Amino acid sequence: MKNQYLKKFKNWIYITIIIFILIIDASSKYWITQYIKIYETKKIFSILNFFHVHNYGAAFSLLSNEKGWQIWFLSIISVLTILVVARIIVKSKKQDKKKITGYSFIIAGAIGNLIDRIIYGFVIDFIDVHINNWHFATFNVADCSIFIGIIMLIRINY
Repeated sequence: MKNQYLKKFKNWIYITIIIFILIIDASSKYWITQYIKIYETKKIFSILNFFHVHNYGAAFSLLSNEKGWQIWFLSIISVLTILVVARIIVKSKKQDKKKITGYSFIIAGAIGNLIDRIIYGFVIDFIDVHINNWHFATFNVADCSIFIGIIMLIRINY
């Protein structure tokens, strides 16, 4: 009997991971919108700025110059991704803890950016990593979560 409760608790760990990432993502985006104006830059470290920008497209602002159809397209892609990854998690063996954790990070990031697209019609980005005048694409906590999840899955498989 005690073992059943322990198994159920372990499944809640993944839901807790998703909720925790969503809270950090939403809180950071809220803070940025409240304290940093759009296109304003705040230097954090020599290689890190907070730069408030709205991304109407996908990664690296792909499709951001389109006329609005991309918001619906990217939202549908996000929903499909969430459903497919959730199905993979459900079908995974309970022993695949690292794999399920990686997928949980991906789902959390996809949900975080989907929420932005539904509420605002764009994704709030603000993390600007740079070396001198070379700037990487501006991103957010949800993007980091997706990236970490992908890296976790790659490491497991190789």
